[in-house]
Amino acid sequence: MHRRFQGVVIVVGIICILAGSSVLAEGDWPGFRGPGHDGAVPADEGALSRDSLTLDLAWKRALGPGYSSIAVVGDRLVTMFTASEVDVMAAFRTDTGDEIWRYAIADNYAGHDGSHDGPISTPVIGHGRAFGLGPRGQLFALDLATGAEIWKINLVEDLEATVPYYGFSTSPLLADGVLVVEIGAEDGKAIAGFNPEDGSLLWTAGDDTIEYHSPIVAGIAGEQQVVAAGQENIYGLNARSGEVLWQYKHEGDKRAIGGLTIVPLPAGEGRLFLMNKVDSSVMLKVVKKRKSYRVKELWTSTTIKNSYVPPVYHDGYIYGMSNRIFTCMDAATGEIQWRSREPGDGFPVLVGDRMVMVTKPGSLHVVRATPDGYQELASLDLFGEHSWSEVSYSQGHLYARSMAHLARIDPVQGAGGMVASRQQVPVEREGDFSRFLVQVASSSDKKAVVDTFLAGQKSFPIIGDLGDVHFVYRGESDDVGIVGDMIGFRREDPMTQIEGTDFFYYTTVLEPDAAVTYGFIMDYAEPTPDPLNPRTDEGVMGELSWFAMPAWDAPDFLEEADASKQGRLESMTWESEILEGEEQVVQVYLPAGYDAAGDRQYPTIYVLNGKAALEDGKMKQALDHLIGNAIEPVVGVFVQDQEDNPRRSPEAMALYVDMLAGELLPRVEKAFHTEPVPLRRAIVGAGRAGNMALMASFKRPDLFARVGVQSAMMGVSDFADFEVSEATTPKVIYLEWGTYHLRSPHEGWDMAENNRELWAHLREAGYRPAGGEVHEGFGRACWNGHTDEMLTALFPLRREDEEGRE
Repeated sequence: MHRRFQGVVIVVGIICILAGSSVLAEGDWPGFRGPGHDGAVPADEGALSRDSLTLDLAWKRALGPGYSSIAVVGDRLVTMFTASEVDVMAAFRTDTGDEIWRYAIADNYAGHDGSHDGPISTPVIGHGRAFGLGPRGQLFALDLATGAEIWKINLVEDLEATVPYYGFSTSPLLADGVLVVEIGAEDGKAIAGFNPEDGSLLWTAGDDTIEYHSPIVAGIAGEQQVVAAGQENIYGLNARSGEVLWQYKHEGDKRAIGGLTIVPLPAGEGRLFLMNKVDSSVMLKVVKKRKSYRVKELWTSTTIKNSYVPPVYHDGYIYGMSNRIFTCMDAATGEIQWRSREPGDGFPVLVGDRMVMVTKPGSLHVVRATPDGYQELASLDLFGEHSWSEVSYSQGHLYARSMAHLARIDPVQGAGGMVASRQQVPVEREGDFSRFLVQVASSSDKKAVVDTFLAGQKSFPIIGDLGDVHFVYRGESDDVGIVGDMIGFRREDPMTQIEGTDFFYYTTVLEPDAAVTYGFIMDYAEPTPDPLNPRTDEGVMGELSWFAMPAWDAPDFLEEADASKQGRLESMTWESEILEGEEQVVQVYLPAGYDAAGDRQYPTIYVLNGKAALEDGKMKQALDHLIGNAIEPVVGVFVQDQEDNPRRSPEAMALYVDMLAGELLPRVEKAFHTEPVPLRRAIVGAGRAGNMALMASFKRPDLFARVGVQSAMMGVSDFADFEVSEATTPKVIYLEWGTYHLRSPHEGWDMAENNRELWAHLREAGYRPAGGEVHEGFGRACWNGHTDEMLTALFPLRREDEEGRE
């Protein structure tokens, strides 16, 4: 269903004039994904079409952060970014990069929970105007020549649109004289058409939720249609009237890297490729029979998946990122054609049969679009910093931006230049491993040299004399990559193969007391543990290998204590009314001597995600060893829920805290000899359970005056509302995290930095938390090394307990 509004007929004449008076010329790149809305333009006669070319930097200038791509028309380009405390749209000269004008959109939209500062949407240029959409819903039109505001509306205030969690990111487009925007309002207003002359609303259509989707224009059944995806459906619309010509439920998974970020890709007449799920994609076919349309699914495939990057289509093949691997897929079948780790995770656009890619670390590459394999023609180390916007191509020039710079690059005829290999850290100088590499390279019997070298190693990975760490793999694989805490989340690095062998290696440098998890990826499959290392740990990427440097302080409580020091576990179960009938399972640790102590009351430690803490964290053994030696006797309450019910939303977390207060505490304190005062209760958790522990202790200090947290998975917004005054915060705080905590080098989020900010926030409020930063990664094997420190900080051994022990 669509809605048209009074006045539509009156403005039809104006729209027709506007449609015929566009200032666009052949070769312009007027908005998101270029003139064809598919990231592609035809070949021209410029240097980019030559096999022998190089990339020259014409100019580069400073720019603020933002995801907005670059629109180029004639002699000027337009993009959006943050300038100091304000989000702006600005125009620049294409020949020099000099700024022509800038327009203040609103106060800076600050990045949060994995995003950088600044606007996300890309402007569109047409009819002598630049149209933009700010993160908070400011839709506006500016005079392209001067930057003067022509009109402005607010999608939230004027049309009751819903702001997505990361702000409005959809990019407007001009189609048949109408400005089309996915606004995400309710009651049939998911998509809207506006009069570009004055911003008046012409029509709305679609009942759907819009997150980070953008519309395109595609040729279907011989006519140009607006094609727009929402959270549930994909729509084909008449741009002039807003009539929904067809719609189809695309079965997306409602994940950020999946159904919430769909940008349809035209892939032949009536064919639309959708990255609709985190683990798969789908090809649809839209056909028209008489006056009705029919949509059918041609195939689903796992070849291209798990990426925010929109792909491109050329001569029957789709080229795009699958995870962090550049992939070519047969558009007819969804089958893989080839994969390449080079040039790295990035954003392809197509100029003729040349793909131009800017990678997230900021390098630029020209690659031949061919099903015959990855063939790089030229490259340039352009930015050396985060870049999250596709390249624009206009009149023979390339325009690119990063989070800090804007640049023009000129393809010129000449020998291509290659970016240096993305090999990690140089191997140790004059060490055993470097001598091995020299020896195997010069040997006529490389296999024997490798055999001898591996046989001489006591453990893996190999730790060199200067802190170098060499991760090695031997096996029949064409490609091996490595993931790990030391590299970062959503990133994998290539391992180097010694020519003529099946031996792969990766070298880095770690602190003497570091501990991390890592794994190998053989031939682009899923990460697996190192077959040469028997130590494993379960983490966010599944079961991987784990290792520690020689100075890491290993826990000494992994073995069982003497029988006289062992406590026991008792179970409690009930169906929670607060959590609507969910069964709650709790294991209660009672210390040695509990039964003989009569009415003595004990302090209590409530441990969230208690099953993992007992089984993988060996916390019962830790309590057995520490009680009477480092900590006073305590009752431990191991709450089993968190592992299978992460309860990520603030509302779900608050409800869980209500259950702890209203159901768990009364049951524990009725059944066992515990001290019913806040200062004698602690709540602890690791990972996401640490978030819950922090919420419980800060929101309910009347219950928990002590809190212990390891590697909280926090964004700034998670603790922005915490009260830290004397009256409301816990009195004893243990906060510990790793330098190699979860972080994405290419996405702007770093849990270690978030924990540092929380630590500073607490200290500024006058508190002195124990713990701090350690040179470790994320996972139970790392946390185990500090369990004793946490428990000792919360309930240190008191003098009377020491005297009792004596």
